[in-house]
Amino acid sequence: MFKVILSFVFPLTAILILAFAVKAFAKDHPRAGGSATNLPPARQSADWVRDAVIYSAYLRSASPEGTFAGFQKRIPELKAMGITVVWFLPIHPVGVKLKKGTLGSPYAVRDYYDVNPEFGTLADFRTLVKTIHDNGLHVIIDLVLDHTAWDNALIETHPDWYKHDAAGKIISPNTNWTDVAALDFSKPALRSYLKEMMCWWVRDVGIDGFRCDVAELVPLDFWVDARKELDSIKPVLMLSEGSKPEHHVSAFDITYSWNLYDMLSPLLKGDRSAAALDSLVNDDEQRYPEGSLRLRFNTNHDKNAWDSPAVLKFGPDRLKLTAVLINTLPGVPLLYTGEEVANDRKLGLFEKVSVDWNRSHEMGKLYTSLFALRKEHRAISRGAYLHVPTLNDRQVFAFWRKLDTDQVLTVVNLSHAEVSTTLNVSDSAVFSHGNGLRLTELFSGTESDMEPASPFPVTLPAFGFRIFVTR
Repeated sequence: MFKVILSFVFPLTAILILAFAVKAFAKDHPRAGGSATNLPPARQSADWVRDAVIYSAYLRSASPEGTFAGFQKRIPELKAMGITVVWFLPIHPVGVKLKKGTLGSPYAVRDYYDVNPEFGTLADFRTLVKTIHDNGLHVIIDLVLDHTAWDNALIETHPDWYKHDAAGKIISPNTNWTDVAALDFSKPALRSYLKEMMCWWVRDVGIDGFRCDVAELVPLDFWVDARKELDSIKPVLMLSEGSKPEHHVSAFDITYSWNLYDMLSPLLKGDRSAAALDSLVNDDEQRYPEGSLRLRFNTNHDKNAWDSPAVLKFGPDRLKLTAVLINTLPGVPLLYTGEEVANDRKLGLFEKVSVDWNRSHEMGKLYTSLFALRKEHRAISRGAYLHVPTLNDRQVFAFWRKLDTDQVLTVVNLSHAEVSTTLNVSDSAVFSHGNGLRLTELFSGTESDMEPASPFPVTLPAFGFRIFVTR
């Protein structure tokens, strides 16, 4: 239990001490027994999945050339940054019939067994996969199974594999997705075809898994069966674009943390207390199977295209703060195309929009530091989460990540003014041997001592952050 020592005395001291202590006790003890959900523990993912740093590549924008060969040149750069997994948005030929925009949506797949000639040939993609593997990285591709393009050959050869209206006409999944036709997973032959196609990409092309588009619209039992067949080939990464807790049990390694993304703007505008972040992590631990991995992001291809580029949505300083959060909270971090240069253009999914790669690489340097921290301190990817009470819990959020003696302390200021506060830390889990800690701040290199039962002062600029590692 936390022992709280306040650095000042006033009539409510005893009440505050009790409040902090009760809060700390309540948070520590449920976690000792794992998740409170009735679901069994999450499937055991491979080490490379648990330690993943994912780069989401929209090939039309991910290199000046917008091709497989053009992106291949960037692999050493991404490796040096600390990326470990490359996820390609759909690489298949794009449907022309009823297409949207100039080039059509990559999520309107015309042929599951081929690649978009806009990017190159299948041989070019195989070469790219080999380059990724030769650099020690893994590769996954976007998988769109809820629907196909209207000019996918399956509509002619197997019209019974699609959903129909009362008049017998093939339909779209909804009124907005007019460029695609909905598949019908009640058809066993369709399921067999799709599972064999997935196995072909892993077995014959050599990819390492899939990001599964609108995974919640496809029956879970299909994903479970497909995962069994894929695992018989090799360990793969399965990323669900969904947030259902049951996805973690047998089918998927990672689910989308939409809840964190949706909370970022209210937090940075002051509409939510910083303590809401602790509630989010606690809720995840209670709702999801023990060991579940959540995808943490401050933007992705949908949010960039339909909402706003992250640097415009948050502003430069607040963007940095969000980067710190998604890389130090429990979960797997995602970096979207162009975020290494704080791209300020909407990368529309139906057009070719170029990223200005001559922009400042300041964000890229920050991400490189955060990815290196994750690699050097497995407490970030494997460790427990411990919230740290402060004297300014509405503005300041602090937490430990701990794995044995490896400990990382993150402190962020979610307000638009400088804050000087005190962290109240004397938990036995942190001071495991009763001794103090020597802390080194990641960005400044400044060293300081933290002693048991002693307040730890921290001053943070507006939307500032500090990350301390133990020695």
